[in-house]
Amino acid sequence: MVYDFVSFQKRKLTLFYQNFSQKDTEWASGWYNGIICKGADAMRLPQKYCIHATNHEPCRFAAKELGAYLTAISGCTPSGSGYPIVIQCSGENDSEAFRICVTPEGTTLSSPSPRGCVYAVYAFLEEVVGCRFLAEDCEVLPPSCELQSWDRAYQPAFAYREVYFRGALDGRFALKRGLNSARAQIPPAWGGKTMFYNYSHTFEQLVPPEKWFDSHPEYFSMIDGERRREQSQLCLTNPDVLRLCIDRVRQWMREHPECRIFSVAQNDWYGYCQCPACRAVDEAEGSHAGSLLRFVNAVADAIREEFPQNRIHTFAYLYGRKAPRLTRPRDNVIIRLCNIESCMAHPIEACAYAVPRIDVLTATAGPFEPCGQAFLRDLRDWSGMAHNLYIWDYAVNFAHYLLPFPNLAAAQRNLQLFRDCGVTGVFEQGNYAPGAASAFCTLKIYVLSRLLWNPDEPIERLVRTFVEGYFSKAAAPEVMTALAITHQAVANAHMSLYDQPDAPYLDEEWLQRADSHLAAAQAKAPGQPYRDRIARERLSYAYALLTRLTMDAPGRSQRLEQFAQEVRRLDIRELFERRALEPSLAALERARYGAARGEAPYQVYRL
Repeated sequence: MVYDFVSFQKRKLTLFYQNFSQKDTEWASGWYNGIICKGADAMRLPQKYCIHATNHEPCRFAAKELGAYLTAISGCTPSGSGYPIVIQCSGENDSEAFRICVTPEGTTLSSPSPRGCVYAVYAFLEEVVGCRFLAEDCEVLPPSCELQSWDRAYQPAFAYREVYFRGALDGRFALKRGLNSARAQIPPAWGGKTMFYNYSHTFEQLVPPEKWFDSHPEYFSMIDGERRREQSQLCLTNPDVLRLCIDRVRQWMREHPECRIFSVAQNDWYGYCQCPACRAVDEAEGSHAGSLLRFVNAVADAIREEFPQNRIHTFAYLYGRKAPRLTRPRDNVIIRLCNIESCMAHPIEACAYAVPRIDVLTATAGPFEPCGQAFLRDLRDWSGMAHNLYIWDYAVNFAHYLLPFPNLAAAQRNLQLFRDCGVTGVFEQGNYAPGAASAFCTLKIYVLSRLLWNPDEPIERLVRTFVEGYFSKAAAPEVMTALAITHQAVANAHMSLYDQPDAPYLDEEWLQRADSHLAAAQAKAPGQPYRDRIARERLSYAYALLTRLTMDAPGRSQRLEQFAQEVRRLDIRELFERRALEPSLAALERARYGAARGEAPYQVYRL
């Protein structure tokens, strides 16, 4: 039964009050690691209760959040006495572990860090009270505040957890999802986050070609015997380049004391230096990562004395993915391994195919070829030598944001592999465009954020929990069927993050079947918010079908115009990564398969 929508803390957030059976609340068990449950005796939160918090600003924030939710659910505000709920911080370290202990005599939410206390409060609300923080525009609260005896320890599987979708950047929602994302809006007063300064490609910032190339072309890559200004990297054996980078990184660190991680990382293309000195290093190391890692290690050594707590971050990406034979990363270096060439449909351990070369600039990829599980080899090699190993993973199609991208089952297996290989941080790159998203991005935010805490959590239960809450229980069976059809489509096919709409697995038959189930779900949904959410997911299948139409297909222009109207109505603002919407819609008219997408202006923006 669904009650009236209510406004909560003026956050423009819709909360849905629903009745839950005991079976419905079982979804919460087993979220985190280290479960130590001591019983399930139910009790209602007393009308008179109090909240005490350690005197740290994030703990006071957590107490305020807890009081607001308990008041919204029970109708009773905290007082100065009564049933005690204690938020207890025992230190100031970086640990995000916490413990929840609920007894008839009182509840204690404890952590060694203030941020851990914030996570503890939201986990208590989800795990014990029964709240469901599904999306930034959808939270489900139970009709009453029932507590049960509870004693569990919680520890995230990965120290750094980033789900880089626009829908996960709101600070409160990111915290509810247990994220410490570098790009989420989480101020120190709420517990803070992982603080990067320039978390990605930085060579052009460290040694800008517009400043240095004309006077010092030797600072940049030699390619086929010629120093290149465009699509170039740095000459990593040039001592002046090293000096410039060290000076620049020191400047960054002095100007940004709030940050602890600073990137010294290749530009987002190929173009490695082939000069005799760089070539000799790479040949000795058996990898182009050799010259890069020696350079990064030198920067890390240079800043260590002045900034002992800081770390240097770099990529094992494209030409530099393979680990070097001889050089090992310093203990203050983070290696971020990127699986951009991998098949996204199948787990890394189970798939021996990959794309041999990616063209990042045009968002295209070649056909899959046998690779002998090269990425798995690279992962294990880096795991054996890196003190700090991060992963950059991909969760949508970046050439066509709306294309179905059924990767959840593979993502879970991969996260289990990463954890078992000692990976300490994971970045899940998704659709970060402004506005809303299709292709089940909201579902991916929820599922991936849970798996970053515990990769072993049953994924089917996670998906069902989200679908029933976000799309409604009435619509859930049809949505679940559409999802099953979509994931089955890639069971025997490989999938790249740059696949085009003519990819073999994007077959009209299953696309139409999946969409028909979503249409049925939309008809069964009990209200406009639910219906619009399902309509937004239907855009994914409509896009795949429309782009496959021949140019002379009857009614093509009319169908494209109807599609464009729905895209605008449902607040989809990008069809292709960083491409303006209206020119992108016009490009669909001009060519089949969205082949004219490159004609839409590229938009440069930072989050």
